[in-house]
Amino acid sequence: MRRRENVLYAVVWTIVFAMVPILYFLQALSSGSGFIWKTVLQTWVGIIPFLVLFLAHSILATPLLDKKEYTAYSIVTVALLVLFALFCLHGGNGKPPVPSDGPPPIGGPGAMPPGPPEATRPVTPEIMKIIMGILVVAVNLGIKGIFKSLRSEQKMQELRAENLGRQLEMLRYQINPHFFMNTLNNIHALVDLDPEKAKESIEEFSKLMRYVLYDGSSPTIPLERELDYLRHYVSLMRLRYPESVEIEMDLPDNAEGAAVPPLAMASLVENAFKHGISLDARSRICVSVTRENGRIIFRCENTLHGQEDPGKHGIGLENVRKRLDLMYGDTYILQAGQHEDRFSVLLVLPEKEAAL
Repeated sequence: MRRRENVLYAVVWTIVFAMVPILYFLQALSSGSGFIWKTVLQTWVGIIPFLVLFLAHSILATPLLDKKEYTAYSIVTVALLVLFALFCLHGGNGKPPVPSDGPPPIGGPGAMPPGPPEATRPVTPEIMKIIMGILVVAVNLGIKGIFKSLRSEQKMQELRAENLGRQLEMLRYQINPHFFMNTLNNIHALVDLDPEKAKESIEEFSKLMRYVLYDGSSPTIPLERELDYLRHYVSLMRLRYPESVEIEMDLPDNAEGAAVPPLAMASLVENAFKHGISLDARSRICVSVTRENGRIIFRCENTLHGQEDPGKHGIGLENVRKRLDLMYGDTYILQAGQHEDRFSVLLVLPEKEAAL
């Protein structure tokens, strides 16, 4: 879509420059005068400042809109227009080019009627150039808005298709039959030993599955629901492992007003359990979620026990990255890597819902 936008700009400016010699040629044919290339070149030189203004606004200012930095965009745009206005007022005399053979004689064929003195003109050539510069910026902004709307609609369609596939993929790869079997076996063992704990585990298991099947189809959900899923999942996983497996959770108590993609954090935690647990050695998994300066910061770290870096082949990590690319573009951070015998993941998301 961005390529189409750039092609449109290139075509429009090519037409603008190409129309100059065509119009002068038609004028020469109608008036019977000669075609003067010097006049065409002078007109092209007069168009170049508008092209420079357009490129500066498109390259320097409009990317700030994608980052929702509206104040910075306004400052940059106003600064560009001020510089353009100063150039128009002091960079040239604003007079139209005069052919080398001189203007037509007054009263002769092709003579122009005398106009009002420049001081009494309602709009001077310099002011007209400034108005045209403002129009160039406005048209650029309008086209950017149209293409952004088209890109958003395209992302929404891709995201809907991704959501459907993700639900099946999550059931197949993340919440796999081994997890069901082990969890149900653990709950079955608790029925005689600790009936109350077994009831609590069944309730947690049902909430976990309800979340996967129903909330997993939404582009974003409230942060507290994702955190509840993490609590239920970790609580069920504690049933499977002995005390040699150390599990630390640090989740915020207040998660109101924030939204995240469903199962994004959960997929990363599931990867940590998949690659970070060994019954032959002491294992450790640490999960933390914080809110700072309008951002949600998720961290997950697990031991590796000599395994290969799971980030190279992790299906869950790749799926999360693909979904976040569709939803957030370049406004999120996802970093993963191995440090000695530990694997860590850092995920930073905007607090508010993604602007699809």
